[in-house]
Amino acid sequence: MSFFNSFLVRFREGLTVFVYLVLSFLLMTASDKAMVRGLRHFSLQTVGRIESTLSVFRDYFNLYEKNFELRRQNTLLSFKNFQLQEALLENLRLKKLLNIRYQFKYNLIPAKVIGYSPQELVTGFRIIANDIKAKHKGAAVITSEGLVGRVVEVSPPFAICQILLDPSARVSVRIQRNREVGVISWDGELGLKLNYIPNTIEVLEGDILFTSGLSQIYPPGIKIGVVSSIEKDHNEMFQKIRVQPSVDFNALEEVFIIEMEPLLDETRN
Repeated sequence: MSFFNSFLVRFREGLTVFVYLVLSFLLMTASDKAMVRGLRHFSLQTVGRIESTLSVFRDYFNLYEKNFELRRQNTLLSFKNFQLQEALLENLRLKKLLNIRYQFKYNLIPAKVIGYSPQELVTGFRIIANDIKAKHKGAAVITSEGLVGRVVEVSPPFAICQILLDPSARVSVRIQRNREVGVISWDGELGLKLNYIPNTIEVLEGDILFTSGLSQIYPPGIKIGVVSSIEKDHNEMFQKIRVQPSVDFNALEEVFIIEMEPLLDETRN
């Protein structure tokens, strides 16, 4: 459709001139007044409909592009907002533990979900992105709601995205309130579970989880979900914690691939 739209826009004037030339020839060769009036009426209708159709196509594709750009900006703002919350908490804790700071510059590559991935490969989606490259294999995939998963296969412009509900998916996460670190995995149903949190650690329903940044795949500060239930068995070392994902995996249409470029900023005290 984009090619057809480009063709109509590019050759609009030529098509209009061609229609006028054909109609002019017919008018010159026609002698009957009724026929002339009919041809004039036909010419007005034809040219009007062509202009109207071109206008509809232009408006549709312009709105689609604007909507996609708004989605991209909304995702960036949501991500930055969560990072600002984290920065505020970190400033309140007055942590100055590192002599070397790592700053990351994020570029979001838009992608569209076009189907499910083969079940024998991973639980996830097939996506298409014009700017995806082989180097993006392993990159994190997000929406404005939070983390979707990561890219596991790339064949430009197509890719396979493994989602958090895949049985083999694992993500290092941090509890926002108490800073404890655990690992997220699929709970076997429609949610997630938080692993390796000892019984001695206080976890509350409603606690927010986000990526810890303790891996080279997922940058820190991406929302994962919210604690929905906690079970403690004193005969076990770890709690059983269920997590409601922040992303609705059944309603995904557009996602964004994080292209991460590390910039080393050494600051020594």
